[in-house]
Amino acid sequence: MALLRSRKTTAPADEAAAAQPEPSERARDTRRKNAPTPSRKQAETARMERLHPTLTKKEQRARDREATYRRREEAYRAVNARPERVLLRNNVDAHWSICEFAWPVVLILIATMLAMQWLPWLQLVSSAGIWVYFLACAVDVLIRWRSYRKEALARIPRFNPKGQYLLKEMMSRMITMRRFRNPGCVVARGEDY
Repeated sequence: MALLRSRKTTAPADEAAAAQPEPSERARDTRRKNAPTPSRKQAETARMERLHPTLTKKEQRARDREATYRRREEAYRAVNARPERVLLRNNVDAHWSICEFAWPVVLILIATMLAMQWLPWLQLVSSAGIWVYFLACAVDVLIRWRSYRKEALARIPRFNPKGQYLLKEMMSRMITMRRFRNPGCVVARGEDY
């Protein structure tokens, strides 16, 4: 019969006795009941309150706001996970762009326009500078767009660039400085993606 017993149950009797708590320890573990047992109706009401709590207007607005925020975040992540958008971000992030420096350049040109009170010839220089810079940015965006379209047609099956606002997203990403792009850059400049 001993062959059929498991090894765990063949422990010596003194170990089994040591594993059981002493009577004084058992007496300390018992808890007294402080309140009467709730009726079935009270228990069901308490359970329903836990499942569907009654909220104040302020708490309800906070919950609704949180749910709306979560829905928007999920939708944003779903849209940004599409292959054409991932490829667009990687294409823009892997190359240098004149447009990246749009905000510093525009601030410098605006400062020169403000300084034209003292030096009137700066007005001509700053206005011409702004137009030349915007023209260079437009050419840069068009070159990058052609590069992206060619790459997307080769990599993504059934790619259709029309009606997807990809050009606007590309311009927005190119104008934003690399550090402030959202979602953040995954590809380093010059790196294959």
